[in-house]
Amino acid sequence: MSDTPKPVPADESAQADLADSEAPAPASGFAKRLESFFEVIPFLGGVFIVVLSVEPLRNFIWDSRQVIIPIVVFAAVVIPTILLMPIGQRWLRESKASTRAGLFIFFMLVLVSIVAIVASLGKFYQYTVLRGVFLAVVCLLPGAMWYLFVGTRKASLLNEYLVNLDRLGLLRQVRNEDAAIRGRRVQGYLQKFEAIYGELAPNVYADVLSGRLGKYSRADTGGVTTLSTATVPVLLATVLISLGWFVTLPPYQADVVFTVSPGVQALTPSGTPVQLAFLGAYFFSLQMLFRRYVLEDLGGSAYVAVSLRIILAVIGIWTFTAVSSANDHLLLLAGFVFGVFPRVLWQVVEQMFKKAAGLILPSMVSQLPISDLDGLTVWHEVRLEEEDIENVPNMATADIVELLLNTRLPPERIIDWTDQAILYTQLGPQPKPKEGGSAREKLRTHGIRTASSLLWASWQARLQGRSEEFDRILQGADGASAMPALEDSLRTNSNLDLIEQWRGTCDAAQRPSAQPGAEQPSRLLEPRDGEFDLGRAAAAA
Repeated sequence: MSDTPKPVPADESAQADLADSEAPAPASGFAKRLESFFEVIPFLGGVFIVVLSVEPLRNFIWDSRQVIIPIVVFAAVVIPTILLMPIGQRWLRESKASTRAGLFIFFMLVLVSIVAIVASLGKFYQYTVLRGVFLAVVCLLPGAMWYLFVGTRKASLLNEYLVNLDRLGLLRQVRNEDAAIRGRRVQGYLQKFEAIYGELAPNVYADVLSGRLGKYSRADTGGVTTLSTATVPVLLATVLISLGWFVTLPPYQADVVFTVSPGVQALTPSGTPVQLAFLGAYFFSLQMLFRRYVLEDLGGSAYVAVSLRIILAVIGIWTFTAVSSANDHLLLLAGFVFGVFPRVLWQVVEQMFKKAAGLILPSMVSQLPISDLDGLTVWHEVRLEEEDIENVPNMATADIVELLLNTRLPPERIIDWTDQAILYTQLGPQPKPKEGGSAREKLRTHGIRTASSLLWASWQARLQGRSEEFDRILQGADGASAMPALEDSLRTNSNLDLIEQWRGTCDAAQRPSAQPGAEQPSRLLEPRDGEFDLGRAAAAA
């Protein structure tokens, strides 16, 4: 890549313009009146407490509960919804601290009122209200995570994305590339970001194309999230989750018979295999969404995965119930397990079919499973499957830029997994234990676990004049070494250049051709204690 100047922060005038653009607009007359209302909320709260202490007024409120309860519930639902909308968030930013404190006290009074009213209702009403509140929370929680994620973290995602692109050298002009081609390539990276998180301000394009990277704020990332990549998957997942919960815990049951307290019975499902399958899918999906929310990796694909998991879990337990003679308790357990891990269903069906018909179904297990890479958990495997990465060769040829943008996994971790995958793909599947030690294990004994570390260690060995000793690591029974061919094959992977750029190991020269009179490296490194330390050379990568 050519030596172009690295991006520098935006100049002071641009930062001043940005500060001016973020200045809050004057509050409207309605906003001022709303502020005045919320400032007297503490006083109104004191009046409410006094009213409850007067018996005639308390009795009047109780007699009017059929009117008061819907009004309170309506206020508790509508007001938070408005405050979560852009106009409500803008009003909150422009309001005074006393107004926000009054708003908080107002919601506390509403919640306390709801709890007090529910506690004084009859058993049937307690049962219905508690179940309704629980259903509202569990149905809306996944969608609320997405809204909060996009509204609060979009600017930080953009800043980190641009830094990672620059470290990979993808914002610079490379060899044999003119300015127009470089501009289209960089615009493509920004358009990929927009396709997931929404539109960007024009100044972001101008800064990146001119080689200046500023620290962007919410004002530069305030575009509306695109409908096709996020909103529709979130809505569909919310609909499926709501249907599942309404089947599991029907919001209204006129013929309910209370055997325990209304609160306990309101949150107790009847317990069928289909309900347990949905609960298993929801159990896994909620944890997955929360992890991705914390890791800033919550995209539309996550909600597509939630929808697929719910559908597959229900279809899977239908199939298993139809072909299995298991007892009721085993069916309930199987439903929950299939909801958490749908792939287990195929393994069970495969074994049942093999036992019944003597035939072998296609296996869903790869000879180079993605779990072979160091540091992967079941959460990482599920996330990578969403990016069509199901095995080690897929990881070796993955689009690193897409992974940085879509997965939001730590960049160093993505680079390391891709680096491992390149080496493991060329080494092939692990042999069975009785077939002897594998090439992967032989390299690990010398501290070599990635493609870039192998090439770096090989270069260090040549500089020290110990290349023959290094080649003996992969020496076969016939005395020939597989190391030269392995190094040549590793360099055919296009991702290796980006990895070496990231790790700063681009200086590692290729192995010279095996020809008489070939020029040898002129620089030599001093060995430690007269011996070549392969582990130290590999660790340098």
